[in-house]
Amino acid sequence: MNEYTRNQKGSPARDEFKRRHKDLSNRFYACDLDFVFVQKTPLPDIVAAIDYKAANDGITFSEVIAYNALTRRGIPVFVVQGDPVLGRFAVYQYVGGHHGKPTYRINHVVNTADWAAFARWESSLRDEYETRYKP
Repeated sequence: MNEYTRNQKGSPARDEFKRRHKDLSNRFYACDLDFVFVQKTPLPDIVAAIDYKAANDGITFSEVIAYNALTRRGIPVFVVQGDPVLGRFAVYQYVGGHHGKPTYRINHVVNTADWAAFARWESSLRDEYETRYKP
């Protein structure tokens, strides 16, 4: 990864797009995933989808719809909560849900003490992906 890419943070233009999209129509539902792990080899694809949530944030109906669609396609979805500076996270895997209320189920996967521990967890996901799709 080059230095420019590594140093990128939030985009005011992207935030403006999302804000204005909300004004188009009350039937144009949307959600944004925070992060998607991708892999180049052995098969270029999505390894997992990550959504970062503050401690009291729930999962919205539009997120339930998106998460269900991803999991039906074999893409695991994880909800991450915690301290983004220190890397102390609780990681949960989305199991399923219904958008009506919304209701959903998540299972605790791991707690990380720091970014190194988070990297080990992410590495294990990527290793599993590579093993599954090795030619």
